[in-house]
Amino acid sequence: MSWGPVHGHDRVVLSLRLAMAEGRFPHSLLFVGPEGVGKKTFAVRLAQALLCETRSETELEPCGACQACLQVMAKTHPDFLIFGRPADRHELPIAVVRQLGHDMGLKPARGARKVAIVDDADDMNDEAANALLKTLEEPPPGSVLVLIGTSAEVQLETIVSRCRVVRFDPLPEAELQAVLRECGIAADHAEAARLAALGEGSVARAIGLADPALTAFRRDLIDQIAQPGGFDPAATAKSIETFVKEAGKESVDQRTRAALLAVELATFFRAVLWQTAGLEPPAADPADRRAAANLAERLGPEDVFLLAERCLDAHYHIQRKAYLPLVLDALMSDLARVLPGTRSAIA
Repeated sequence: MSWGPVHGHDRVVLSLRLAMAEGRFPHSLLFVGPEGVGKKTFAVRLAQALLCETRSETELEPCGACQACLQVMAKTHPDFLIFGRPADRHELPIAVVRQLGHDMGLKPARGARKVAIVDDADDMNDEAANALLKTLEEPPPGSVLVLIGTSAEVQLETIVSRCRVVRFDPLPEAELQAVLRECGIAADHAEAARLAALGEGSVARAIGLADPALTAFRRDLIDQIAQPGGFDPAATAKSIETFVKEAGKESVDQRTRAALLAVELATFFRAVLWQTAGLEPPAADPADRRAAANLAERLGPEDVFLLAERCLDAHYHIQRKAYLPLVLDALMSDLARVLPGTRSAIA
């Protein structure tokens, strides 16, 4: 079942419809959940439902064809606002939050509501978060503010306490397959099924793994790291840097590829951890399962936790625009210190 372009979040749709029917629809929502599961798409659909000019907002079912719905989709509706972290910044600056407060305070141009989305809410510093509190404490009449992040735990308690936290789950495989087919990412059912299994509920991850070059490089990288004789951390870091640069001249494309590789390594080490516990690892790729089994024979759970944590730490710094070659060098060196047979390569 889908809600327009939204797939796999029927539970959230039903809960918000119930809140609307009971007259307790929140003025502030915090959408949290894994990256790439459609939180922003859902927020835009919600804005359509609240601003639609042909259907009552109590239905929470936009027509998708009226001028308001079309303008929301085109992001040109005067009462629909989207704010996010500027491309050249690693944090959501206070200036953006102040602009949000100003724009939300203006009277709606066409109806009774304004709807605003704040993407990258995880990237607010304390100064920006505190500035947002004023808008949350004194919301303009009829306004709805949607914050999009990954976890309520990374937000200030004062922010969370003033929002309804809406948790999004990874997409079921069938729904992810449907999205990949609709977006033209997968040419047929078999390809959609393969990518959906690898994507583990994330559209963004599945799209990234649809790139044959990335799939091949990922395979080689995991096999290098898992081989019994260890690997050369400096040479591996350099090969990753070269591959990342092949994503394009734009920094955002390079960082997207580097971040995806860091997540893929963390996911692989999760499979290793399952293997150390005597469980069948949740890995769709048989080659991953074999590599995980080989590595699990030489590592304890504590070491595997450390390896996965280090990959996620690298992902954090990549997302915040740290110097990529340094991040990659540090990541490979740290992995080599833990993985058996590799210490001699960094002595």
